[in-house]
Amino acid sequence: MSVYTQITQDELAEFMSRFDLPPATHFEGVEAGVENTTYFVTAGREWVLQIFEEQGFDEVPFFVELNKRLGDASVPVAIPVPDHDGQRLHTFKGKPAVLFPKLVGRAPLNPNHRQRAALGTALAQMHLASAQMHDMQRDNHRWQSWWEGNQTRVQPFLSTAGRTLLADQIQDTQSWLNGQPNLPGGIIHGDLFRDNSLFDGDEIAGVIDFYNACTGYFAFDLAVTLNDWCSNEDGSLDPAAAEAMRGAYESVRPLTENEQADWNRLLQTAALRFWMLRLVALARRAEGGPDAPPHVKDPIVFERILTARRLGR
Repeated sequence: MSVYTQITQDELAEFMSRFDLPPATHFEGVEAGVENTTYFVTAGREWVLQIFEEQGFDEVPFFVELNKRLGDASVPVAIPVPDHDGQRLHTFKGKPAVLFPKLVGRAPLNPNHRQRAALGTALAQMHLASAQMHDMQRDNHRWQSWWEGNQTRVQPFLSTAGRTLLADQIQDTQSWLNGQPNLPGGIIHGDLFRDNSLFDGDEIAGVIDFYNACTGYFAFDLAVTLNDWCSNEDGSLDPAAAEAMRGAYESVRPLTENEQADWNRLLQTAALRFWMLRLVALARRAEGGPDAPPHVKDPIVFERILTARRLGR
């Protein structure tokens, strides 16, 4: 979430008139994040206006439909609000836009084991629901060719040891994936970090920001989430934290034998993906231009996580 598209009170009023809602009395931009423009809007209650900066009108319907189907399957998500004509996807200043109800709760930046377990349960429920969405597909645009294509681009931001680590991990992951691992999959969230969840106490209020959702391995999605929610400062896994999340997940959707056998490879691949994401963001900012991200998260976090996973920690 961030603010690239500036709006006025009059522009917002015209947009909100499409819905059966009271007039907007307040709005403010949300600066955190890097991809889309987000505003909190007060109109009777609080709403979230999302304006898409990277995805076009050909892509956004996928996210709208995914949220609706997950909500219909009782997965805790925010469903886009329909307008007077029943449309959930809109145009704001020439860009795709949706309006969500603002969910009660806050991101658990220092989660406890009960919150980790609740998130693990919700993620498993999401995977069971998406496994039935056979007609929904979306390529993972940050997968094998993306790592290879950006490896040279990120070299200036790495130490000599970091360059070796990156090259070794890309080679190892490519070899594993080229063997076509037999793992169950479907639509995954792809980015379920702590700041993409909302909790009311220890109860999960919602999973948000599905804009990296794509077709992928379910266990990879769990690995992405676990790396963020259950890692110590030195990158190693907190065993009790990991057990709380994975145990709750498996109480709903047990991992297959192949998923268990490939588990550490999945953790490494998840760490590689987000280390590269942050390195590429650094490169984009250094290159400048209108699409340069205003915020870049520290890549060292995932360099440490990857190093720890390669050591089996």
